[in-house]
Amino acid sequence: MVRALREVLGDNDVLISDVGAHKLWIARMYACAGPNTCIISNGFASMGIALPGAIGAKLLYPDRRVLAACGDGGFLMTVQELETAVRAGTRFVSLIFEDSGYGVIRWNQLKRYGRTAFADFGNPNFAALAESFGCRGYKVTAAQELVPILEEAFRQRVPAVVACPVDYAENLRLTEKLGAWVCPI
Repeated sequence: MVRALREVLGDNDVLISDVGAHKLWIARMYACAGPNTCIISNGFASMGIALPGAIGAKLLYPDRRVLAACGDGGFLMTVQELETAVRAGTRFVSLIFEDSGYGVIRWNQLKRYGRTAFADFGNPNFAALAESFGCRGYKVTAAQELVPILEEAFRQRVPAVVACPVDYAENLRLTEKLGAWVCPI
């Protein structure tokens, strides 16, 4: 997914990353071409920053493509801002990394306890939810659809929401591999 983002976004376009497992992949794998083209909420790491951040970025840079990269949990924390985005006439794309849970919390629980507790949840139909706010909604069903859907979403005259399912099982394998490199036992 990160490779697709780099393919779709130009060197001066803006990616706002929410907090979650996807943030770790974006921070490691998204190559920035210029300053302030990839904004990641570190420090307090507040979930829900991407959607309102994208509105602000689009108001500041109306001629650039702006993409909000969100987990489903973070997106749901500020989904009501889609109404603000429509009212303000800010056209951007929200890409939801959909795993029906709090990915980093799940990841840490599995690492520490070998099981999860209360990290999973149900999701709405994100495409229908986007449409109910006057936005355009999309659901990715196969990997090869992602780039064409993102390109189409950026052509819309209203904000667009793209939900893409992810399997974060690779996170545990990556953690083990990186741990072996950093601190071999």
